[in-house]
Amino acid sequence: MPNTTHILIAVGVGLALITILSLFISSMGRIDTDEVAIPYNAITKNLRREVKTAGLHFGSPGFTLITFPSVFTSMLFDDISCLNYDGVSISLDVTFQFRIDPVYLYDIVVQFKDFDGYKEILYATGQTTVHDTCAHFNTTAFQSMRGYFQIKLLDEMKNALTPFYAILRDLQVNDVRRPSVFETAVKDKEAAKENIKIAENERPILLTQARTEYQKALKQAQIIHERADTDSTIIRNQADAEAQAVRARYSTETETYLELKNKMQLNTEALLTYMGIRVIGASKNDIYINLKSPAQVKYEL
Repeated sequence: MPNTTHILIAVGVGLALITILSLFISSMGRIDTDEVAIPYNAITKNLRREVKTAGLHFGSPGFTLITFPSVFTSMLFDDISCLNYDGVSISLDVTFQFRIDPVYLYDIVVQFKDFDGYKEILYATGQTTVHDTCAHFNTTAFQSMRGYFQIKLLDEMKNALTPFYAILRDLQVNDVRRPSVFETAVKDKEAAKENIKIAENERPILLTQARTEYQKALKQAQIIHERADTDSTIIRNQADAEAQAVRARYSTETETYLELKNKMQLNTEALLTYMGIRVIGASKNDIYINLKSPAQVKYEL
């Protein structure tokens, strides 16, 4: 009997120790250096307002800790689509860094239960903010004003998440993708701009080349004109000389025949007959002329 009693006492003590140890372990919580938490008792359903930081914490049975990150955490909107001011669908990646305001940790837990529920409402709100901000920018602005769009989106995101006690530090907009047809049109437009710029840069060179060619053509035309004037002067002088020689020759012959006519006392018809006889007589070949005699064949001298 005594041995049985001792055994029962030992078992009871062991069970009590195990129970105490279990209650002790279940009443202990650990918070990492990058976390904050508030205590919650699952048995009494009591949520305390006190914010706990890194370390080991103890409470009554049913004690637990609802933890949240105390450092900035990234939230990614991957390949989110929105309609811009022109009604064109734009796809982009947005990332922002946030953390909770530990002063309002109790209110956050009351409204959103835990960090997973908190992230869901932040994601939905952030997605709506991206859509609303996107609608204020046209298609061209996403290319030429991307920096301003990022700043504007950060401001809008801060305003949208402030009611949820979120602190935003930074926001990045990456990989803005527009419709392929629009991208092709933009590339063609940029290529046209480059071609215009190249043409504008080449314009002075081409104008100089054209002016040079024009001056060369004027010089060549002047040379040709002067050469033509010189050649025409030479030809005109040659013609004048030849004409003068012909006139001189005929003038000499006229004087000779006039002297002969006077000396031989011939009239014009007799002189022509004499000249015809001389021409025919001087010819070495037979001459056939179907002409009437210009005058009498024989004249009394």
